[in-house]
Amino acid sequence: MNQKNKTIAEALREGKMRLKAAGKEAYAFEAELLLEKAAGLNRTALFLRGEEVLSEEVLTVYEGYLSEREQGRPTQYILGEWEFMGLPFHVGEGVLIPRGDTEVLVETILEKQQSEPIKSILDIGTGSGCIPVSLGHYGKFEKIMAVDISPKALGYATKNAAENRVSIDFYESDLFTNIPSEWKGRLDAIVSNPPYIPKKDIAELMTEVKDFEPMNALDGGEDGLDFYRAIVEQGREWLKDGGWLFFEIGYDQGEDLRNLLKEFGYTEVEIRQDLAGLDRVAMGRKGVF
Repeated sequence: MNQKNKTIAEALREGKMRLKAAGKEAYAFEAELLLEKAAGLNRTALFLRGEEVLSEEVLTVYEGYLSEREQGRPTQYILGEWEFMGLPFHVGEGVLIPRGDTEVLVETILEKQQSEPIKSILDIGTGSGCIPVSLGHYGKFEKIMAVDISPKALGYATKNAAENRVSIDFYESDLFTNIPSEWKGRLDAIVSNPPYIPKKDIAELMTEVKDFEPMNALDGGEDGLDFYRAIVEQGREWLKDGGWLFFEIGYDQGEDLRNLLKEFGYTEVEIRQDLAGLDRVAMGRKGVF
């Protein structure tokens, strides 16, 4: 990219061409986002000031962002933050990028809270903290706890909770191992978006996912169900009678989760779909086993 006398419109056009050539599906949107960050402008200014000449400094930064994106680094990591449920979240290597599919899970819990006394909830494998932070922002909870095995992920989650002004108790924990024991049998709900991709399918994932996002947030074991089995079984010890278990699931895992929840005595089992009509959420109530 020639760094002299390039206007905003010219830089944007060149950025779109480069990302399109690199095979990026959302090349136009991503080129805009990266130029907004490099130039410190919002989208409106980007277009209203299209004939304005950019400084060499801004062009150099933009060039760097485009190069990173061409090499597969996710736009969200380059930007350093991403929106989820209308809230801002810091993200980077070591934490799963919040995705719109997961909003269905959060909305399901908030809807259930309208008719059920769900005041305490535990999020397992919290990552960026997008699930508990969103629940705390939009819901009415007296106690929110969240765990992750990754100290780096917990660093992001803690920062995101603070910046969105939500009170959450975070624990570095492999599933339930480090949760305060006084919560055994007392939780109103447990939620998790666990690793659910079968090991054999990981090699087929997009470069942005398999080469940059944390593998321990993706690999669900041989059939993708390892973490579901553990949480469904161990969760009974932590949920109160009648407490709820909520999961995000893969598009083809609905029946497996329905059977698994019923096997361990959960009742009112339900599979919900996302906007594309694909299975996305599994839920069930702890019954007397």
